[in-house]
Parts: sequence; C-alpha cells; structure tokens
Amino acid sequence: MRGDAEQVEVIPVVHREDEPPRELIIPAISSAVTQEEAEALAELARGKTVLELGAHYGFSTIVLASVADHVWSVDWHQGDIHAGLADSWAVYSSNIVRYGMEDRVTICHGRFEDEVPLLAGEGVTMDGAFIDGQHDLASVERDTALALSLIRPGGFIAWHDYGRGPHTGHHDFAITQVADAFGVAGQVGYLAWGFVPEDKASGSELLPECVAMFDSLD
Repeated sequence: MRGDAEQVEVIPVVHREDEPPRELIIPAISSAVTQEEAEALAELARGKTVLELGAHYGFSTIVLASVADHVWSVDWHQGDIHAGLADSWAVYSSNIVRYGMEDRVTICHGRFEDEVPLLAGEGVTMDGAFIDGQHDLASVERDTALALSLIRPGGFIAWHDYGRGPHTGHHDFAITQVADAFGVAGQVGYLAWGFVPEDKASGSELLPECVAMFDSLD
C-alpha cells in the first residue's frame, strides 16, 4: 500500500473544446494504485459516467471523479481478505468531502451483488467501469459480469492488479485470467482494460459469451 503523500498533486488533463477545464487530482490517500496507473485510468474516464466497484479509502474515487462526468461508487466498506477486513466508511466518506466530490459521486454503500442489480433495474447505464474488489476467480468473474450489465456499447472495463498472481506472491489472484478471457486492449503497470464492442446493444449482451469463457477458467 502506498502511504499518504504530504500534498495533493494536481495534473492538467486535456479536454474536448466543449468541456470546461478539469484537472486530474492525485489525492493524498493510501492506495495500491500508482500515479502512472491513476493517470491511465483518468484518461479512460475523462468526461464519462463511470461505475467504480471497490473504493476502499477513496483514492480511485477521487481520481475518477476529478475528471469524469459522474461516478457511481459501490463498496460495502468492510474490506475483504485481500484489502483487509476493516471498516473504511468513515475515512472514505470524509475523503469525499475533503476533496469536494460530493456532487460528482453517487455513493452506493453496499455489496456489489446487491447494489448493481438495483442500478440496472433503475435503467442506469455507464460509459465504463473500474473493478478493484476481491481478487479470487469467482469474485472477479461476478464483478465483471455485474459491470457489463451496465456498460454501454464502446464502453471500457478496467481491472486493477492485472499481472499479479502466484509468480508475484498473490496466490489466489485471478484478475489476469478473467481480463484475458474478456480481451485486454491496453495495460499500464498493473492496470488493464478492454472495451465492449460497438455492435452490442449493451455490455449485458456479452454476458452469455463471458459466462462461457469464465466457465472454462473454473
């Protein structure tokens, strides 16, 4: 985990001509996401509506919200076996206020499998998703399928900890297998991403194919 920095780093971000100036904020919040990965994630999210599955203390939430049109952040804030089983809610919620992101983030305080179907039922759709939850095979498969249920055609899906596995001392991490089965279009550090094909009505159309691919991993 990267320790808190003493100052917030603000990095200029290039915008479309019709967008107001926005700056990428690299917050002083503990995170395993590096600055290089954060910058790549911000480029994917800039000006878009983004789903975040796994927020912890809010580092990626702030990165995304500083440049995205809006972020829907889902986390039960009780941790997991990889991040550690601890309550992160008080720190997370205070960080959202600290960085002035209250209007840019819709917080869904609950489990992914409970909150995402509610969003889908309300007709909420996204331009992309960032997944950084529990990293075992069953969890990554589930979280990827949940994200796809909301992503519009051409939208992105990004995973953190791609490339980590037994060879790096992370014996039950399965991000790489799931991301490769979906299709990786780019990678920076341990961040990887792919895109929902433009010819799909929505990411949910990929679910049967993904389930078949995921079954082959089990």
